[in-house]
Amino acid sequence: MNSEGLFRGKVAIVTGGSSGIGQATCIALANMQFQIVVVGTNHQGIDRTLNYLNQFPSNRPHQGLALNVAHEADMQIMVEKTLEKFGRIDLLIASAGLGKKSGSERIIPPSSAVLPLDEWNEILNVNLTGVFLSNRAVLPTMISQGSGQIINISSATSIHGLRGQPYAPAYCASKFGVVGFSQSLAEEVSTYGIRVQVLLPGLVTTSLVPVNAFSRRFGGHSISVASLADAIVGLVKQPINAVTVDPCLLPFRDSKPMT
Repeated sequence: MNSEGLFRGKVAIVTGGSSGIGQATCIALANMQFQIVVVGTNHQGIDRTLNYLNQFPSNRPHQGLALNVAHEADMQIMVEKTLEKFGRIDLLIASAGLGKKSGSERIIPPSSAVLPLDEWNEILNVNLTGVFLSNRAVLPTMISQGSGQIINISSATSIHGLRGQPYAPAYCASKFGVVGFSQSLAEEVSTYGIRVQVLLPGLVTTSLVPVNAFSRRFGGHSISVASLADAIVGLVKQPINAVTVDPCLLPFRDSKPMT
């Protein structure tokens, strides 16, 4: 049996699955024969992801849920609907995230001196509280099963997940928090057979923040969402008694810059 066959019928929830990193991850996991629960706030994006997933053989139809990771009740609904359809939860990929206030046309967020509280709260609520709520929601099921995997997406862009960067105070704080939370949770739940890992990708080609805003710092180099999804797959496929601690995924500086 190939390694993908080991995951046939296993159930993966992917938050932020309606676009970008989450969508690419859904496709990569479906190719491994996971049953996918696509979680997002954009109905059309969820439908697009499900259309991609329907190209892969599956024991039963994949599931799409229009829910907000920052809402506690929504995360409980996420678990209830998943268990109602599939009866188990084997993997959570927490990839939902914001780089700036939703609907904002600014390329770079404001400085800390003028950052509105509502923008700070929105970014922290999605990027950090959303990770906490989605993780917490799946834990009772995973603990009962005696198994499960959680992969939380932080950031290594300008070392956001490790050190602050100007003009991104809320984003940096949220992504640093994801690392600390994930490390703490990993220690708490390892005795239940649950593996928690956090991945720190560098600049990723998505619609979250225009790449040209960072081209001077990174020379136009970025990571494709497909490459990041491959890295997530690599973490999932590790032997269950092994763990990769806080891996960073960065583009080669000598590779061809984006055009």
